[in-house]
Amino acid sequence: MKSSNVMTALVDIFISPSKAFNGLKEAKGWSFVAFILLAGILAASMFAFYNKADPQFLIDQQVAAAVDATIAEQKMIRQSMEQTIDMQVWFAMFGSIIGLAIINALMAGYYLFVSKQDPEANYGYGAWYGFGVWTMMPLVIYYLGILVLVLTASTNQISQTLMSYSSINQLLIGLEIGHPLYTLLESLNIFSIWSILIAAIGLKSWTNFTFNKALLFAALPSIVIYGIWTVIALV
Repeated sequence: MKSSNVMTALVDIFISPSKAFNGLKEAKGWSFVAFILLAGILAASMFAFYNKADPQFLIDQQVAAAVDATIAEQKMIRQSMEQTIDMQVWFAMFGSIIGLAIINALMAGYYLFVSKQDPEANYGYGAWYGFGVWTMMPLVIYYLGILVLVLTASTNQISQTLMSYSSINQLLIGLEIGHPLYTLLESLNIFSIWSILIAAIGLKSWTNFTFNKALLFAALPSIVIYGIWTVIALV
């Protein structure tokens, strides 16, 4: 079975990803709509956050996070942030969108490379770029979560840790700032794990891989990155 149009695919990607990927094989233009949706919700959540959050509170929080900096270094960090605080909303909006596009470009190359193990998977780089966009769709839910948390906050003293509300650290571990694994576990969240599962289902749909092989290839980039990061953090 496959999604019949882009609107049903945007629903199927969350409840029946294989239907969305089956439909995407013949309608790669859907990926443009999916990316516009993702970019729009991302921009809306960043705009809401930086327009509601108290700028001075954000600066104090970020200076306090530099636990290893000397007093002089903290002063320099504060001065630098005060000079750019009005631009942070634009950096967050457009920097994040450009970052997603670049990361997806790298992942498209990776998917193209691993697909060579299946002689029948004759998809080009552009097709895999669109494929990658759909694997990122759990981020739509993630950014909607940020938007809801910001709009329902009872104060403008909102911490940037709100951005990682779904992190493994905040949900399960609870490490404090300064711990060697704090940043790593703040960056690892349930939506990235969800994206890996969707990528595995997509790879199985687009290739003749078994699910276990597709899951291995979908998770491998994260395993390598977080493995190296863990070693560096603990050494």
